[in-house]
Amino acid sequence: MIVAVLLQLGFAAAFLVDASQTNRTYDALSAHRVTAPAHTIGCAFVGTVGRSGNYSGHVCQVGYSYRGQQFTAYIPYGQDETFYVDPIDTSLRMSKTSFDKGPEETTGDMVIAAWLLSGAVIVTVLHQLHIRRPARR
Repeated sequence: MIVAVLLQLGFAAAFLVDASQTNRTYDALSAHRVTAPAHTIGCAFVGTVGRSGNYSGHVCQVGYSYRGQQFTAYIPYGQDETFYVDPIDTSLRMSKTSFDKGPEETTGDMVIAAWLLSGAVIVTVLHQLHIRRPARR
């Protein structure tokens, strides 16, 4: 029981941290951003082969630069190859597609974290009720 609750709390914390980082990057890029067009370095099929004989994923490695700094990223095949870079802090960068979905992704992270926290509380409460229940003979 403790392991299940700790796993749920750990995953909830991870989703909250991800939401916070996404929100921080999104806010910085919303305030000021520079467009950096990318170029495809290479693409590959990843994952397992399904019944239809197709791979479950097709990703591409892209490269882009800003002020002499070189960056690479992995994006789904066919996704827009435009990236945004924060000119003040170049560690803050995001693909245009992710930027366009920024608020949705943050909301999704928060919802999943809330479900995990609720699950941890429910498991704990049910376990305590089970322990305190009088034994039947």
